[in-house]
This record gives sequence, structure tokens and C-alpha cells, in this order.
Amino acid sequence: MHEHPAPEGLLYVEVDCPPELEGEFHAWYNTEHIPERLGIRGFVTGRRYSALEGAPRWLAAYELEDLGVLESREYLDWLGPLQTARTRRILASTRVHRSVFRLAHRADSTLPSKHGEFATGLLAVCYEAPSAGEETLRRWHDGEFCRELLQIPGVLRASRYDSAAGASQLVLYDLEQPWVVQDSTFGHVWKRGWDERRRSLVAYRCTLYVRIF
Repeated sequence: MHEHPAPEGLLYVEVDCPPELEGEFHAWYNTEHIPERLGIRGFVTGRRYSALEGAPRWLAAYELEDLGVLESREYLDWLGPLQTARTRRILASTRVHRSVFRLAHRADSTLPSKHGEFATGLLAVCYEAPSAGEETLRRWHDGEFCRELLQIPGVLRASRYDSAAGASQLVLYDLEQPWVVQDSTFGHVWKRGWDERRRSLVAYRCTLYVRIF
């Protein structure tokens, strides 16, 4: 079977909005904003998530064929002349942080999945390692650590990204359900891998999400 290459780019958008705006915010995002983005050549997928705790509360993750998509006239037009009055009104009332990443490594579980493409959990880890230990950390993560995690039922995929504009790394773990992280085996592998020594080497932020779109 022919396999398509994994999308190279990721547009990672974290958003907070006032509680009184949430209803209109979600309606706009789901019925206008995401369809606009997925209509742009080079946008491959678009998913939305809610953080189970912490802030920013909302996340949108768009896979891109390549990073050049974000420099295309089609995309730039939607940031400017094609932007609707509704979009301008919503964005004026929200706090938005956009990050762009390039895929560095991806591995999939070989175990059967009940949910497949409709997996509802996402564990996001953002970290920045010192240059002296960066390559060692990458080899450990992409090798031993990923192999162990992907043998746990419910852990479907691990994707590690390099920042397009800095030294930070982002790793996204697709989960069948968010509560996979409560499994004792998951907890054991995670704590043994991200032990005190490794955590002391990096600036580390971990967020658990549930998919909402």
C-alpha cells in the first residue's frame, strides 16, 4: 500500500477568550474559521481541543503540507483583505498565540485502535533543551521512550516538532481518550522517562487536551 508522507508543518494556535464570548467564539471557529483554513491549498488537517486544566484554554492544530503554505498569497489574503468583520470582532476580544513547527520525527502504534482518526485525547509537551544535551535528548525520546509509550494501549502516535523560529521542541501524543494518561503503565513509563534528571535539564510544559472539533 502506498503511504503518503506525513505533513511537514504544524500551525499551533493557543487561544483564550472571555467566558461571555465562548458561545460566539466556538460557533465562529467551527463554522467559519476552520472551513476557511481547510479551504486553503496546503492545509491538510484542522483540529480543535480544550485543555482539561490550565491556560490557554483552547487549542487549534493545523497540519500543513510544508511551511511555505504560510507565505502563500492565498493564506495571506485570509489574514488581510478577505478577513470578515466577524473574524475581526472575535480576534479583537481574544488572546491568541501562534507558533509554527516543522515535523522532525513521527512514530505510530502498531496496536489495534478503537477510535483511529477520531482519537479524542492529546498530550502536548513543549520543552527547550540546552544545546549541549539536545541531540542526546532527541535520540532518547525518538528511540527508547517512544517505543515504550507506543506499546501502551490507547497511545496512538508520537510526533516531535522543531520550532521554525527558535530552539523549542513540541511533542504531541495522540491518545484514544485523555484518561489513557491515568493508566498505571503509562504513569510508570512517563515518570521513569521524564525523571528528575531530564526534567532538570529542560524548560518543560505539559498540557492534556480533549478534542472538541
